[in-house]
Amino acid sequence: MNEETPRPATKLATIPTLCKVGACEPCCGIEVDVADGKMVEVRPDKEHPLSEGYVCVKGMNLLGYQNSPDRLTHPLRRDGDRWVQASWPEATAAIGGKLRALADAHGPRAIATYWGNAADSVAITTTNTFCHAFGSPNSYNVLSLEYTDRGVVAHELYGNENLILQPDVARAKFAILLGTNPLVTQGLTLLQRRPHVGEDLKRARAAGGKLVVVDPRHTQTARLADWHLAIRPGTDLYFLLALIRTIIDEQLHDQAFVEAHTTGFEQWEALTTEITAARAEEITTVPAATIRDLARGFAAADGAYATTRVGVQTSHNTVLTEWAVATLCAITGNIDRPGGLYHNPGVLDIPALIEKFTRRKNTSPSRIGNYPPVFGGLPSAVLADEILTPGEGQVRALVVVAGNPVISFPNTAKTERALRELELLVSVDIFLNDTASFADWVLPAATQFETGGFHFLVNQFDPAPYAELRPKLVDPPGEARGEWDIFKDLSRAAGVPFLNNPMFDRVARMLDAVGIGFTPALLNRYLLLGKTPSYRKLRKSPRGLPGQPLRFGMFLAERIHTADRKIHLAPPRLVAQVPRALAAPPLPTSALPFLLISGARRQQSFNSWLHNVPALVEKLRGNWATVNDVDAARLGIRDGARVRILSSIGAIEIEARVSTEIAAGVVAVHQHWGHTYECGMTTARKYPGVNVNRLHDDTVRDPLCAMPVFNGTPVAIELLE
Repeated sequence: MNEETPRPATKLATIPTLCKVGACEPCCGIEVDVADGKMVEVRPDKEHPLSEGYVCVKGMNLLGYQNSPDRLTHPLRRDGDRWVQASWPEATAAIGGKLRALADAHGPRAIATYWGNAADSVAITTTNTFCHAFGSPNSYNVLSLEYTDRGVVAHELYGNENLILQPDVARAKFAILLGTNPLVTQGLTLLQRRPHVGEDLKRARAAGGKLVVVDPRHTQTARLADWHLAIRPGTDLYFLLALIRTIIDEQLHDQAFVEAHTTGFEQWEALTTEITAARAEEITTVPAATIRDLARGFAAADGAYATTRVGVQTSHNTVLTEWAVATLCAITGNIDRPGGLYHNPGVLDIPALIEKFTRRKNTSPSRIGNYPPVFGGLPSAVLADEILTPGEGQVRALVVVAGNPVISFPNTAKTERALRELELLVSVDIFLNDTASFADWVLPAATQFETGGFHFLVNQFDPAPYAELRPKLVDPPGEARGEWDIFKDLSRAAGVPFLNNPMFDRVARMLDAVGIGFTPALLNRYLLLGKTPSYRKLRKSPRGLPGQPLRFGMFLAERIHTADRKIHLAPPRLVAQVPRALAAPPLPTSALPFLLISGARRQQSFNSWLHNVPALVEKLRGNWATVNDVDAARLGIRDGARVRILSSIGAIEIEARVSTEIAAGVVAVHQHWGHTYECGMTTARKYPGVNVNRLHDDTVRDPLCAMPVFNGTPVAIELLE
């Protein structure tokens, strides 16, 4: 028996496993009761060594999507305005044949794929490699909407985009959290597995640590902080530059660390000449005296970190902001030390693994904007233009896996036009979602509870080396299948090697022919060969096992990928962008006097993926615009009134709610709503909400990674009679 084999269920079996709700980071331990081949109850697993009995409201309601009557159970083919059930052989042959024909007629760049936040490692791997097997570079993913700034900075400073550092939360004596609300999200950085992050923050403060929250909203985490700075959205870069300037001016940096472990420090004095604390106050609204005090406290602390999250990462100058965060930590000696930023090498060496398995990948930049790929994909913000712009390399076919671009991409109107323009659109999902309503084919996917496996690509984001296999609990409903099998058959139908690897493709054909089957379990065995813990031990350990102990100092001594093993603080690509950012800070205008933010995560919601779970959505009931009480009084807006919000590209009408917990001049609208399409998500359509992405311009992109701006968009607000 392996992780893909169903566990035999008598009347009732209780099985420990992991929660998987979209890309939710903590992956908390749960116990699932299975009866007669169906998941019937979910409980927190008190014995899980990482989550220790914690599960949020999303995990406790995961049966709402797992057992939903709206689950797709058979392939569907569009026939005019209706859907017709099809067989897998029919669907596979038709889709594979069409993709092959388009690639032959128009070149490999005619083919594109996209994976969304619900994808696991197998879905990510099979989707990316399927695209590149055609010779196309056009693999897109959700990370390019919210995280690729980190990849650019990691590549420039540490020599590899996958060397993502994370904060040592519980031991820090000074912490600056920018645009993050971990008491709700249970995470601090990219896919960080910290279900008890709130307790870690409290523990650090109880030990004498100081907590600073930089956020336009007075969030749950801000209530815990020593300082809450209600910064102007989109201006975090200038706040950080002023901190660095103060540290340099007052010679508070760690001279020994800078000399031993960095290059380029001397350039930062010139880079920050124009950004005094007083100038930063004008841009950010954070008082100059506060900036200077925080710089001194951060530099003096015995272990300090700063970290950003989606609120900043989806804003203006996101790469430069992330670079400033890394620089602040580096010049104060707070990289690879307790209480600062550190690197978890994980059980698997992910940078080496990715390099090994992507040698046949097409790394060409995007046709629109000439942006290089980051984290395995080109920027999603250019995909609509790649489809709509005629010429050589125009995208004509798109396969979407576990994603919902029409809801999650900026400039919804343009995204709708692009999806309609495609000659082939295929959606692989557990529901007929909003994007699938534009599709030619819809293929029913299995959930992680129906496939099992090993989410190896996020292995380095645990707090320490740890590995865990997930058992298969139940069979998929109807004819639903895992992405591994879907893409294996599509690869053969399209005449491309499975996993973009001719050797693996030959092995797969041989094993499938003799009835053994080429399964993800074989891949997991291969990945864990010679590792600690071993595959054999993991199979016998339902709650996972730790890897080699984490050692501070190992990153700078062994893991950093720069040739000189130093942190490069002044990469020319990044340095060249500073004058532009300093000359034109993102500010509101007289015509568009408010700044719109679209984060404001609520614990019951995870993007559009959970909006079909009745127990969650009936509490949320869509979204609204949160307006500052002083602004509301000036505009005559009362709680519950309808308002129109206008940006440079569009307008929405939405309910307003008045609050004292948002900064003046700022309006917040929750993202990932707008379920107004002819989709098969019954509950989502009952509470559709409004798609705020109709206001965000997809051409307002970070110049280095092309991530779009979802936080800091200038808008106007009008009261509707």
